[in-house]
Amino acid sequence: MNYLLLTGPIAPQPGNNAKLIGSVILELNKNHTTELVALLPQRSDVQPPKTIFGCTVHWAANKRSGFKRRLLYPLRSKLLDRNGYSDEIQRCLLLEEAKKHPAEAVISTMEPFPAAMAAIGMYGKKILYLMDPPNEICGKPTTPYRARNLRRVLRSQDTILTTPFISQTLLDQGYGELEPKLIPVGFPMIVDRHLLQQRERDDRIHLLFCGWLYSDIRSPKYFLDVLSRLDEQFVVTFMGRECEKLTERFDVQTKAELITLPQQPYETALQAMADADVMINIGNSVPVHMPSKTLEYINTGKPFVNFYKMDDCPTLYYTKRYPLCLNMSEKDTDLDAAARRFIDFCVSSKGKTVDRTFLETEYADCTPQYIAQKILDALGETNG
Repeated sequence: MNYLLLTGPIAPQPGNNAKLIGSVILELNKNHTTELVALLPQRSDVQPPKTIFGCTVHWAANKRSGFKRRLLYPLRSKLLDRNGYSDEIQRCLLLEEAKKHPAEAVISTMEPFPAAMAAIGMYGKKILYLMDPPNEICGKPTTPYRARNLRRVLRSQDTILTTPFISQTLLDQGYGELEPKLIPVGFPMIVDRHLLQQRERDDRIHLLFCGWLYSDIRSPKYFLDVLSRLDEQFVVTFMGRECEKLTERFDVQTKAELITLPQQPYETALQAMADADVMINIGNSVPVHMPSKTLEYINTGKPFVNFYKMDDCPTLYYTKRYPLCLNMSEKDTDLDAAARRFIDFCVSSKGKTVDRTFLETEYADCTPQYIAQKILDALGETNG
């Protein structure tokens, strides 16, 4: 069977969801054929590759002047989204390109908009891999247009793979008709990597936060309060989007060595995790939404501290099972005691790792093999 995967922008560097689905593609491609339709950024100095994740890529772009006149010029004032394309333009570009490559099944990812909207116009079985919850089910304000389209997208799918939290929230918010289609799965993050520590070993404890410091939903303030109580035995690195602005946005007071770096290539981030002694996870303030780095940290087998903002934080579903995780509630107002627990954990956990077999067993639903097989099960196929 041949599959067509529709996704959003993945060049010049794949976004997180695109990287995740890439690991699933590698599994599907063992006995089947997957082709990718992706959106080419409007402005890019990088020559787009012909293959990604071992499969052919068909780039969707406004190549024809007639299409450009018809869509781009009348909507110029709306071109404020990423890559200069509105949701509707992205949907049209993806659908136009996808129709050139018929397939027996269409898998869409990234967000329900616009890739999953484009999938509605395609033939074949439709599978949606919904990793991040749309605003409409996170309680955020949305337009009636997007709300209607979300329902259209979800109802049009034959199968919806998503996290247990998003699945339950959809049912709680009146999408009961979707229950037969919903298949709870995790993020395909549990993969065996062979990264060796490159940093020269020393007596200090190297902490790492790796990710995006969203100003509205992933504030590091509580961790910074703990950080203010650390001494010279700690080195703390913030790496990711907005991290380079940390000291501009917050009054950071600490005796620990502080390093702030902007977003780095994915391989650099992986190596930074290999070099760290203890990693820092900062949970979101938005219900249902979980930083995917949570499972990226678990996959390393190394110690990490999970700062969570809500009692029902989705991270706890994964972190409470992980032997080398310290869960710290940001509702704890005794910061001196919190800092002592933090320091004791870091000192006692340095150099420890979790057995690989435990990870692959305990988090089996977060492996690419498991998720690829769920897709194949939905299509009545096997992976040989």
